[in-house]
Amino acid sequence: MSEPLLRVEHVSKNYGALRVTDNLSFSLKEGEALGVLGPNGAGKSTMFNLVTGDVRPDQGQVFYAGTDITGLSPSDRCKRGIGRSYQVPHPLAGMTVFENLLVGAFYGAELAEDEAYEHCVGVLRRTGLTHRANKLAGSLTLLDRKRLELARALSTKPKLLLLDEIAGGLTDQEAGALVGTIDAIREEGVSIVWIEHVVKALLAVVDRLIVINFGALLIEGDPVEVMASHEVREVYMGIEA
Repeated sequence: MSEPLLRVEHVSKNYGALRVTDNLSFSLKEGEALGVLGPNGAGKSTMFNLVTGDVRPDQGQVFYAGTDITGLSPSDRCKRGIGRSYQVPHPLAGMTVFENLLVGAFYGAELAEDEAYEHCVGVLRRTGLTHRANKLAGSLTLLDRKRLELARALSTKPKLLLLDEIAGGLTDQEAGALVGTIDAIREEGVSIVWIEHVVKALLAVVDRLIVINFGALLIEGDPVEVMASHEVREVYMGIEA
């Protein structure tokens, strides 16, 4: 059996007396799309921060492409091929959309100038931002900021893409277009971990689903079976999925 692309082993994180990640373990195969569900406050975004290096675990290890990256900085992890979007967009507001992408291409993917420009033009087309290329990122609507979050992640040429509630606030038509974009990204060989509350969009993409509750892994497996499970129905009691 080949080594998983991503392996999170027995990771815990505390903030004072509050344990936000509790002995969490999961893995991701190369080319796989993994969905992540859980109620607000379950520790999902903290889990992403542990993978990207924005937060260091109190216990446990994170492995990427067979290497222990627990001690690596976020920039080093990005250069190795880990890209992400954030639930709350925070672009470089004083730069244009295109300049935001160039930062990722130059410093994340470490591309030469000509290659970086060509790559970023392609990312603009893929994410529907070509007509916004010369707009200041700080002037964008929320919808376009969310598009820019995806574009910024793609500008780093990730092998592993972490998506944090990127479909939130989108119309059904926009969410459908997003699903098509993510499917196209997968076809290029990018592995995906996607946190999402828009379950319909999530289930249209992922191969496997995990549910996190109180920072711990509640259940994992086939998406249809997971959604039908008693444990998940209890966690989402009263929430329309």
